[in-house]
Amino acid sequence: MQNNEKYHEVEQILMEYQGLHHLRNTPERLKILHQIVDHTGAFSAADVQKWVKDDFISPATVYNTLALLEKARIVHCLRKQHSSRTLQYELAVGEQCTMQIVCTRCGRVSMVKDKSAETALKMKNYPNFIMQHYSVYVFGECKHCKK
Repeated sequence: MQNNEKYHEVEQILMEYQGLHHLRNTPERLKILHQIVDHTGAFSAADVQKWVKDDFISPATVYNTLALLEKARIVHCLRKQHSSRTLQYELAVGEQCTMQIVCTRCGRVSMVKDKSAETALKMKNYPNFIMQHYSVYVFGECKHCKK
């Protein structure tokens, strides 16, 4: 039920953005949007393509829709600073805040929950800035590479 509410909120943002920029609404965009809202954490354009492959949505449509959703501030692109060349995206609406640990040797990325770090970030105030969400990357070596 919570995802349904989030989907309607995000869909409303998309409809308003498209209206302001004289863009038409398409079923493909809504299908991609729905898949993104159902997903937790970071995802790539290739992930989205896999999720919608049964609907015969082209890779170009996926990339164009992700660009549109980024302009509408529905998703944001994570410019990764490690070995992965794949751009990752996250839902920017709601309280989707992530922490990821990244192995600098093999590039393995794992999502982690750290309540103390989360609490510290939420309590932090910045002058002239209102934090909406965050993504934290911690770099080091995984246990497999350390052996």
